Amino acid sequence: MTLNGSYAPQRMERKRLRRSRFEIWAEILETCARSARTQSWLLRRIGLKTSAIKEALDFLVTAGLIEQLPSSDRDLGEFQTTAKGEEALTQYYQLVTKFFVQE
Repeated sequence: MTLNGSYAPQRMERKRLRRSRFEIWAEILETCARSARTQSWLLRRIGLKTSAIKEALDFLVTAGLIEQLPSSDRDLGEFQTTAKGEEALTQYYQLVTKFFVQE
């Protein structure tokens, strides 16, 4: 869309736009709320570097927004969004919708 409301087709690029920490955290919380996911799965799905996904997961675990579950195979832990994380995600979406969605 252009500023005057008309549609202007754009080239499809594989390049992602830069996301804020909040957007990355919300994406992780949302993904892990549906079902528990491993770090490797999140790495591929969310498209971050290993160090960035580790940093985000460490922050979310420390904040109590996700928990690491023990895994039955290869000592890989899976991550699951906690009730606190679901509440944080709900409030985040309410804030974004209230102040940043154009009507």
